[in-house]
Amino acid sequence: MSVYKVAKNNNNVNISSLDKLDGYDFSPRDKKSNIIKVTKVTLVDRKMIDRVLSLKFEKYFRRLATLALKVLEDDDSSDDSAADIVLDEAKLVKEILENRYKKFLNYEKEQLFLKKIRIIENQLQMKKIEIKKKAMYLEMLERSNTRHM
Repeated sequence: MSVYKVAKNNNNVNISSLDKLDGYDFSPRDKKSNIIKVTKVTLVDRKMIDRVLSLKFEKYFRRLATLALKVLEDDDSSDDSAADIVLDEAKLVKEILENRYKKFLNYEKEQLFLKKIRIIENQLQMKKIEIKKKAMYLEMLERSNTRHM
């Protein structure tokens, strides 16, 4: 299927082929109220691509931040498996950013997103260390209590 752009300016008509358009492709959500069925959209304007991808990435990041906060605020946890799961999720979000969106996002925004992910990763690593220290301390207390009995 060929795609063309028809631009009319007064009496002049300009027809351009858009078969090999360099831009960001995505499939919009199908809404019941749409009159026209749209299966694929290609954005060419760099600013618009940046805005759309920033919004998409914000969803990934908010989900990651919510998971990380749940793990970081849990003081009763005795194992670090939840932190490992969230670290894996952070790695996935970082890979999505680097592999899928890097080509289209501007450099400053990409670095900002990577910095946010690194901060979450560092906090989770610190939480894992804290959990391990707590487990070692409890183990030492248990050993000292069994020796004194």
